[in-house]
Parts: sequence; C-alpha cells; structure tokens
Amino acid sequence: MAQKVLAIDDEPMILTTVKVILEDMGYPVTTTSDFVEGEREAINGDYSLILCDLRMPEKNGAEVTKTIMTARPDARILIITAFPGDPLAAEAIDAGAIGMLRKPFEISKILEVLTSEDL
Repeated sequence: MAQKVLAIDDEPMILTTVKVILEDMGYPVTTTSDFVEGEREAINGDYSLILCDLRMPEKNGAEVTKTIMTARPDARILIITAFPGDPLAAEAIDAGAIGMLRKPFEISKILEVLTSEDL
C-alpha cells in the first residue's frame, strides 16, 4: 500500500502545492483547511505522515497535534511554520510531532521523512 499523506493548513495554496507535487510522485494526499476534519482524518485514517500548520484560526497546530497524539500515539506529524522560534512549535514537538518544516519548505524534506526507514 502506498504511503498516504494528510495535510492540514489554512492556506489553500500550500494544500494545493503539497497535493499536486506529492501525488505526481505517487503519494496519495488528503488535504483539509478545517482542523476538525483534519483531526478526524488523522485519527480515523491510515496516514504515513501528517503535515500540520502551526498557526491556524481557532486552533493551533500544537493543539491539533495533542488531540491527534492522544488518540493515535503512533501518528507521525510534521509541523509547518514560517516562525520556527514560535513557542507553539516547541509545544507541538513536546506533544509528539516528529519535526518541523520552515515555510517556505522544500518538498525534498517531506520526502526524506516518507522514505526514512522509521516508517
């Protein structure tokens, strides 16, 4: 089965870019700009990797990470942020995110995680 990716971000351009590039490389990608839908997908779906924006309206990526990790401790979450020094980034890592990507990010960084032997 192909490694599936879930992307949760309030910026449609980020979602479209991730989806187009990764699907072109053979990775099925589900995207959502709604954190509630994203949490539900992450908890109920079988995703190899979850990309989650740090700063979103209503609920931040650290909170989303906590919710997902409580229900799915095996989830692999990468936080996406333009501000890596943001204290919420450390909260997300403490909550169980495996790392952080700084915007603008390189797709190669996502591929490194997807192709790592830790999956």
